[in-house]
Amino acid sequence: MIRCIIVEDEEMSRVNLSRLCQLIDDLQVVASFDNALDALQFLRREKVDLIFLDIEMPHLNGIEFIKSRSDLPAIVFTTGNMNYAAQAFDFIEQVVDYLIKPITLPRLLKSMERYHHRGGSRLEQNPPAPLATQEIYNEAIFLKTTDKRLVRIALNDLLYIETTGDYTLFKTKDQQYLAHTSLKSIESRLSHPSFLKVHRSYIVNLQQIVDIEEGSLLIGKKVIPVSRAHRATLLEHLALF
Repeated sequence: MIRCIIVEDEEMSRVNLSRLCQLIDDLQVVASFDNALDALQFLRREKVDLIFLDIEMPHLNGIEFIKSRSDLPAIVFTTGNMNYAAQAFDFIEQVVDYLIKPITLPRLLKSMERYHHRGGSRLEQNPPAPLATQEIYNEAIFLKTTDKRLVRIALNDLLYIETTGDYTLFKTKDQQYLAHTSLKSIESRLSHPSFLKVHRSYIVNLQQIVDIEEGSLLIGKKVIPVSRAHRATLLEHLALF
């Protein structure tokens, strides 16, 4: 059972999120708070696995809250303001997801899947049944680049992701962007059927592959190595005739 708390100063948002959490079997809301100070007091006495944390709150906001302690559990930021996404990326090791209010059940299920990929327990959810097996995928990602911009990248345009030393290169059809993050972190957060790790240094868009040979594949004019460890998985994801 995943024990979580909700920290949200808006009553309607707090009630809505709590109601949605009740539809997920292995997710238990053990407490809800309308301010971050009371939540911090609670965390000194109790252990939880996950915090749904509003960013815009009086006295102590979500960003200040996450800076106040180094031993916090996993965080899912909740906010009505997309402009905070860039700041959320500063806490990529702690923040599982970034939810825009009003929060819906399909989007919450996606957050819990991301929690699972980051090391949490596998979840099974209550009715409605069709949503239990439906995968919800993002059509774009927001990337915080090395020059401090927050860039929207449509996943259909993303060709491949390549690690280059301490940085990671995101190559699209027309542009390329550098980010200070690891391929491992990206792999855990980019849960999408079109993207697959084929080498310790590469994640590729399967829809953009032009040709495959024994130890490599071609995307555009870029020859990308395919390791032996990943070749079988790659073939399983392709429509072979």
